[in-house]
Amino acid sequence: MIEPTRDQPEAEPQGAAAGEQQAEQPDQQSQQQPEQEAASEALLQQTAAWLEQIASASGELFRLFRLEWKLTLGDAKRVLLLGVALIPLLLFAWLLLSALVGWWVWQAAQSVSLALLAALALQLLCAGLLVRQIGIYQRSHGFRRTRAHLKRLMQGADDEAKATDRRD
Repeated sequence: MIEPTRDQPEAEPQGAAAGEQQAEQPDQQSQQQPEQEAASEALLQQTAAWLEQIASASGELFRLFRLEWKLTLGDAKRVLLLGVALIPLLLFAWLLLSALVGWWVWQAAQSVSLALLAALALQLLCAGLLVRQIGIYQRSHGFRRTRAHLKRLMQGADDEAKATDRRD
């Protein structure tokens, strides 16, 4: 048998070393388990606090939305009421403007028929401008940009399908 020298430590039997390592692992695991549980508990508490803050903030936001909605509805009612009151005033102002134009024509030409014709022309001119504007608005609210974008997407899909068919 070879005797160990001072430089070489005595060789331990492999079974004993393996047993010590296995004994150390459960000790480490038992030490790590409370640390993991403490970390999990802290994470759980932080998450619960975060969720409470979210619930509180969303509740406040909903309350603010509800109050602003009530204010908006109240203002909308007042605007509608003022708009209804404004309609007769605008009609009366328009009638006075037409009468004024007719009066000026009658003053200049001394002809009642020309005055009435001028007032009628003013009414027809205004009606024509309004009809033209209605046509412009009708054309503009047809989702023109959305349809153009969809058309480009469909053309791109057709181009891809054609390119795929050519490869086959």
